[in-house]
Amino acid sequence: MKSLWRDGERQREVELTALGDGRYRVRVDEATFDLHAAVMPDGRMQLSHDSGSTVAEVTAVGTRRFVRVGTLEFVLDRESAARRRSGAGAGGGLEAPMPGVVTRVLVIVGDVVEKGQPLMALEAMKMEHLIRAPRAGRIARLAAATGQMVQGGATLAELEE
Repeated sequence: MKSLWRDGERQREVELTALGDGRYRVRVDEATFDLHAAVMPDGRMQLSHDSGSTVAEVTAVGTRRFVRVGTLEFVLDRESAARRRSGAGAGGGLEAPMPGVVTRVLVIVGDVVEKGQPLMALEAMKMEHLIRAPRAGRIARLAAATGQMVQGGATLAELEE
């Protein structure tokens, strides 16, 4: 799963690949590393890698992530598909801003939608989040259905011009 994040004035590309059994390959910009992630009882994560281990904590608020890894702290803003430059998101994908459950799908494939029109509702963090069209277009594909649990960054729908 690839995603773009704003770290202050810098844009970072992150790719996360599940390798199974809690193991992941992580690429941030051009640096790649493998790690094992285990969720602790308090919700934090124990991240283990070749040079040791550390504790990570991520707090999601909308498209913003407050991240603490060891003693380092970051505030990251997810770059929406609508704001990405050509190449990334060129297919018109709409992504889940965070993990959650799709509670309503308000469109069908082929519908013509206007910018800002609600397309889906996602329940996450005990709140309902409306996923809106970033621009006018036609629904080319729906990748999520009512009742489906989705991960943050998962494609929910594709929008054509």
